Amino acid sequence: MNLSLSDVAFAMVGNLGRIAEAELGGRDQQKDGNYLYGAFGHDFETRDGRRVMVVALTARQWAALKEATGIAEACASVEQATGQNLDTESGRFQARDLIAAILRPWFASRDLATIRETFAGTNVSWGPYQTFRQLVKEDPRCSTANPIFAEVEHPGVGTYLMPGSPLDFSTAPRVPVRRAPLLGENTNEVLADVLGMSSREIAALHDKGVVMGAKMKR
Repeated sequence: MNLSLSDVAFAMVGNLGRIAEAELGGRDQQKDGNYLYGAFGHDFETRDGRRVMVVALTARQWAALKEATGIAEACASVEQATGQNLDTESGRFQARDLIAAILRPWFASRDLATIRETFAGTNVSWGPYQTFRQLVKEDPRCSTANPIFAEVEHPGVGTYLMPGSPLDFSTAPRVPVRRAPLLGENTNEVLADVLGMSSREIAALHDKGVVMGAKMKR
């Protein structure tokens, strides 16, 4: 089974309606903020005024970050000066301000596109801060190029991206992306399949106004 952490995040925000809201309404939510305790994580401003978040939780992520940014020698000097072992989570947390100071000029001298290209294919754990409108406009992972997504048409709303399951099993196809049902759309199926009612009994309930089907808006 393959499972992408970014797909899990995309599925969550898509199912919360944030992607549809950005596409159809052009609205962004207020920033929620970010915080990391116990390891190294910091945000940096890029040359073109964007901000990115970088996290080094594991030894692999830390080694990749040092290699990609060329800060290994400077980090060795920090270890000698402070006695902290930066190969440990606690050591990186204790020296977080010094690590951030070392990295800040690297990010400040590069634009987001260059940083994205530099980190591509590495084990650096990072991501740009972006509004949901920027997400659907700029990030190819949030598009039909990513098999988790499909465009769906919702009656009365419009066409927008909707995520399916982030789970990708090698022996089974992905679960198809489906829009949310309209209120009352499955009334007859529930009455017939779950409650075992006949078509005549269901029709009688409709005639009396006890139940109603969905009203399809175009």
